[in-house]
Amino acid sequence: MLSEKSQTIADQIFSNDFFKNLDKNTLLQKYDVSGAIDDINAVTRSFSGQNPQPQDGFVISDIPPNGIIITQSGTYRFANSIKWKAENGDGSAIVINADHVVLDMAGFSLTADITDNSKLIVGINVQNAQFVSIQNGILKNMCYYGIYAKSVFELTIDSIMVDGLSFNNLTKGLSPAGILIFDGANLAISSCLVKNLNVISGASAGIQIVCAKNGTVSDCSMESFVNNDGSVQGYSYLLSSKITTKNCISANFQSHFNGNTATLGHTVLGFIPILCIALVYENCNATNMTGCCDDCHGMSVFLDTDIEVNGFTADGVTDGVALSNSGAKATGLEVYGSIVSIKNCTVKNIKAINPQDKQSAGFSVAGTAVSFTNCKAENVIVTDAKGTINPELGYGTGFGWAPDPRPEFVDIYANDILYRNCISTNCQVGFDTWNHIDSVWDDVSCINCGIEILAEPNGIRTLSGNPCSECNPPITVQITNVACGNNYVA
Repeated sequence: MLSEKSQTIADQIFSNDFFKNLDKNTLLQKYDVSGAIDDINAVTRSFSGQNPQPQDGFVISDIPPNGIIITQSGTYRFANSIKWKAENGDGSAIVINADHVVLDMAGFSLTADITDNSKLIVGINVQNAQFVSIQNGILKNMCYYGIYAKSVFELTIDSIMVDGLSFNNLTKGLSPAGILIFDGANLAISSCLVKNLNVISGASAGIQIVCAKNGTVSDCSMESFVNNDGSVQGYSYLLSSKITTKNCISANFQSHFNGNTATLGHTVLGFIPILCIALVYENCNATNMTGCCDDCHGMSVFLDTDIEVNGFTADGVTDGVALSNSGAKATGLEVYGSIVSIKNCTVKNIKAINPQDKQSAGFSVAGTAVSFTNCKAENVIVTDAKGTINPELGYGTGFGWAPDPRPEFVDIYANDILYRNCISTNCQVGFDTWNHIDSVWDDVSCINCGIEILAEPNGIRTLSGNPCSECNPPITVQITNVACGNNYVA
């Protein structure tokens, strides 16, 4: 069930022209996983079986197996690196349950010694607190979360590394993350690194922010993530508003499919806001994203409104690297939303192998009032497993519509889209007008593209989906091009 403030965000989103024709209840039931996350994490908040030891003094030099709890304001400082033997199953090394706390790791590390990596084990757990700062240290070999914060105000996380997150639990709804903030306001996350995440879980993320308002995420890096049977996300935001993400990196992500269908999918996503409002992304980058048989995107702006993306780059997005030699689609930057501004962005080296959605794209859009200004797409292709280009498999498109065969999305279009001063280079199709309505291509150009502007009035395309790509049972649909009212300005 949505909280009052999350309900307000959902109502705002679905009041927009693009969303009002969609099935709000179905989409919220599927993509609003906030309630499931909160329910699952109840065990990490209870401490009833763990009984953490009250911290005595402001110097932390060791942590017992049942962890410690900070209940008094003050500045707490590590005296040395600490190895924590997590013997009691689900639990946290450090719990902060007080206002006005500074936890300074002083450049030291907290390393977990874990015997069962299916447990909900957390490095630092902040609960119902205001004005908390966590800074300057390394959390190593945690299992479920490096940092978990619930119901927080004025939380600062600075110069923290989460290294070696390892989790093996396919229980539906579990999503390990380097940092999770749930129900917060006035957040500041800066200069943090999450790396070497290797999990078997339905979903996973580097930094996940859920039901939060007002904050910045800056100068952070998510590096070397692998999910062996689920999705991979770098910066995952849900039902949040007024968050600015700047100078952040996602690099070297990969997903695999080994039969798990009790999940939303096996996507690879460098940046993914879902059901969010008033977000800003500045100078962020996604590099070397490798997908299996579901979508793979540098960034996906999904079911959002009032979003600004400036200076985003993606290099090396490949989908279909799986035993099936087939994926859904690959995109540098995808938009499903309204009132979205994409400026000064460059994506290149985007490839889809035998895509079910018949497309690889530099930029793609389904929505209303979306603009692409001064954007560049380079080297976008669709191939078979041997690297051979065949138009029957689909097109590598610089700029085009965002296809999706699922019933809730198959009939949504690209309305009132503006492409201004955009360039496609070395793409099979420079600009695809399919399913665009009342849209404008102003001062666009192509360099070495097989087809510069593709128009197929009343054309038909066949899309498909399988259990790995969130279609269980598998589906095949035919769509007819409804493009009309478009303007190609010289």
